[in-house]
Amino acid sequence: NKINKMNELICYNKGCNKKFFEEDNKEECQFHPGIPVFHDAYKSWSCCKKKSTDFTEFLNMPGCTKGKHNPVKPEAPKKNIEKPMEIGEIIKESAADTPKNTFLTERPRDDLPKCKLEYTVSPSLITALEKCKEKQALQLKNGDNISDLVQPGAPCKRNTCNTKYLNESSNNLECVYHPGSAVFHEGYKFWTCCQKRTSDFDQFLNQQGCETGKHDWMKPSEIVENKSNCRFDWHQTSSYVILSIYAKVSDPEKSIVEANPTGVSISIAFNGGTNTFSLDLKLYGVIVPEKSSVEYLGTKVELKLKKADAVSWPKFELTSN
Repeated sequence: NKINKMNELICYNKGCNKKFFEEDNKEECQFHPGIPVFHDAYKSWSCCKKKSTDFTEFLNMPGCTKGKHNPVKPEAPKKNIEKPMEIGEIIKESAADTPKNTFLTERPRDDLPKCKLEYTVSPSLITALEKCKEKQALQLKNGDNISDLVQPGAPCKRNTCNTKYLNESSNNLECVYHPGSAVFHEGYKFWTCCQKRTSDFDQFLNQQGCETGKHDWMKPSEIVENKSNCRFDWHQTSSYVILSIYAKVSDPEKSIVEANPTGVSISIAFNGGTNTFSLDLKLYGVIVPEKSSVEYLGTKVELKLKKADAVSWPKFELTSN
């Protein structure tokens, strides 16, 4: 028994790591011959099609190939051992030493007005959204006398308009509102549509609108919308940074994605419009909003942001440390 224990080996095949005895080493090892692939929040092996967003689940994926256990430990990556410098040695800078991640475009102010990004909608989302709307309409119809008509007391949805619906005559009242988005920067609060700034939050909320129009009353089905969290992840190419927000059956008509060269403001209505997700991010690098776009897919929303400089971003969001 002691001899056997001494002869116990560890298998170094990917996805196995089991202990075995050489004399019993038959075709019983289940492992992954490929390499790990991490892309778009998914973890997978290059040798099989199984994917997972959970790292532990990825590590526990059963191997896709059977064979003998492998007792040979893989070689550790070779470390570059620097030669000690001689006294008085002159360091010569080569082109390879020049930093590659240098941003050429000067970073603009973060408080520049944001513009809405152009978007496309995939055919699969159009189909899923139609089915979802039909289901919601059927539920509304089969409800206990539930009506989606505007009810007395319903608020106006426009920014800073505090008017509430009383009856049909309320439709004749003028709505004074802000058509832009709220911006919070360096202690100041303001709307992108006008230049009035304040450091007081209550004063900001009570700031009179800069545009007039008709009221947009909130319907009962909209009042029950839930603010939710969505998982999001990012990756990049030489020309673009891509932000993926995993929101199923999003409603492009109820969603808004705005950007300026250094930030994005996102509000997505998903699950057929019954849930909402909001996100404001200050970008690590500079983008070109006019060449950026949004794609609404069946299971996610993708922001394709054009880099101002073709350099690699070490991270997506600029955080103050």
